Amino acid sequence: MKALLIADDDIVINKIKSKLIDDGFDVITYKWLVKALDNVEEISPEVIIISASSYPRHWKTLVQFVQSGIEGFIPKIILYCEREFDEDDVKKSEVLNITGIFNSIDEEGLSELSDILANKDSKNCSLIFTNPKNGVFVTGKVSKFEDNVISFIPDTPSYISSLSEDEEILQATLKNKNSIKYISAKIISKTNNNSKIKIQVI
Repeated sequence: MKALLIADDDIVINKIKSKLIDDGFDVITYKWLVKALDNVEEISPEVIIISASSYPRHWKTLVQFVQSGIEGFIPKIILYCEREFDEDDVKKSEVLNITGIFNSIDEEGLSELSDILANKDSKNCSLIFTNPKNGVFVTGKVSKFEDNVISFIPDTPSYISSLSEDEEILQATLKNKNSIKYISAKIISKTNNNSKIKIQVI
């Protein structure tokens, strides 16, 4: 698999590149976002990792271009950001269909990058989504995430009372201290008192 890495900090580049190679990727690196934009169709990567810290405004331009499709294929896009995104940036990244965000290049942060790439569990996650029936904002904790099934404990059980099995959640946000991952899911079971639901990632 081919990954395109765009960042201007040598330490960031070396650490992320090393992790991607360990995960089986061929890595192409650019320090200039405009040059990467010019060549992204020719590169045709499966994954693009952009340092939003290096390019706080221009990363959105590249993402919007890529969303139009590269030879009919839209790669996963993952952002590296040294600080946690504020609410406005999180909303923008959701609209732009970012696959995930990680916030550090230490061992834990790079492990989160691998989890995002593999769509695996992130430890100590919280889950946030909008109830599709009534628009209520639902928050809570993930007690287990295995084989693409999430066991979710809502902070306010009554907020999910209107949801039923097979209900689709088109945009949910999995978050821990080092990363954010966006998923779509379907409810597969729910307790009678709404204290827990199981969600299948789709």
